[in-house]
Amino acid sequence: MLTKKKIYILDGATGTVIQDYHLSEKDYTDNNYKYIGCHEILNKTRQDIILDIHKKYIEAGADIIETNTFNSNSISLKDYGLENESYFLSFLGAKLAREAVENSKKEILVAGSIGPTNKSASISTSKSILDREIDFNELFESYLIQARGLVDGGVDLFLIETIFDGLNAKAAVIACEKVAKENSKKIPIMISATVNKNGKILSGQDIKSLITSLDRDSIISFGLNCSFGAKDLIPLIESLNPYTDKLLSVYPNAGLPNENGEYDEKPQITLEYLKKLIDNKKINIIGGCCGTTPAHIKLISDYSKNYLPREINFKEINKFFLAGNLPLEDNKNFYLIGERNNVAGSRKFKRLIEEKKYEEAIEIAKEQIENGADIIDINLDDALLDSKRSLKYF
Repeated sequence: MLTKKKIYILDGATGTVIQDYHLSEKDYTDNNYKYIGCHEILNKTRQDIILDIHKKYIEAGADIIETNTFNSNSISLKDYGLENESYFLSFLGAKLAREAVENSKKEILVAGSIGPTNKSASISTSKSILDREIDFNELFESYLIQARGLVDGGVDLFLIETIFDGLNAKAAVIACEKVAKENSKKIPIMISATVNKNGKILSGQDIKSLITSLDRDSIISFGLNCSFGAKDLIPLIESLNPYTDKLLSVYPNAGLPNENGEYDEKPQITLEYLKKLIDNKKINIIGGCCGTTPAHIKLISDYSKNYLPREINFKEINKFFLAGNLPLEDNKNFYLIGERNNVAGSRKFKRLIEEKKYEEAIEIAKEQIENGADIIDINLDDALLDSKRSLKYF
């Protein structure tokens, strides 16, 4: 579907472009309820605008257009009382993008946009590490409904984007794989995270670690989007080359927003930054996020036509990769494995697990790490324990 022979152009922002239409509450209204700010409801109430945005990006040279479904999961839609509309709004978003492609008569792929939701499965909400905003199964079920709507609406790809929590992303990946299997299809998945200037997502995980922990056969690309603009994303993208044999993507914001929340970075400035990746064959997929417009995409598209994409160096990439919050570098002859988190090998650890004192049990792992362990071996297999439940909490 996506080859390694060209640079693919992804479209630009949807949300900030919608603002240029100066919509009123009436545009977001359905059955006398007002949903202003919920851009996904426009898939139902103002289909003409969504089609117009897709058309403009196609004319600008996009090879891949995203559905207007970033927040069409039940978790995010709950803020508007629309949680039961997840499937329908996802279906409509995909259907509109497919219609725009068919009207254009060009070979363009439709990527089903799947945002991170407004909840985190990894970040605790109190002093207790066990308190989370949402659990994995809730996320999985929510993404499952969204993915079904996207597939039934006709997407070619899934784009799980703006990832700030690796556990959220895993739930989305597994849900997408399940839906593809239900439909007896191979539907590739694109992965894109948003990071700080140190290359870490909000949950604290390094982007290289995220790639290591998410990599599966279903995934066709890894990359970065949103964040703080192209200038500071470029060195992070360049550093990812040895970590994956998948395509690399980047679609940055048009710089940082000003005091009014508007983006001032002109298309030519964005392109000037991105030229470094294009000229040096460091990228496979390139586009824009918040603040970018069809004008940004046209300049990027016109310039990229004359250049070849990133080439994958398999000799450099075929390494031993493990990761937690940080990647475990492949630069040692021996790795130290901490084995005291084992109910069969440590009476203290077993007692703490039996008493459900998980936070105290974690201290044993911390101590081993402080003493030099590279890898932690965990074993909670015991006839008198509910091992599956205990392992989940630990």
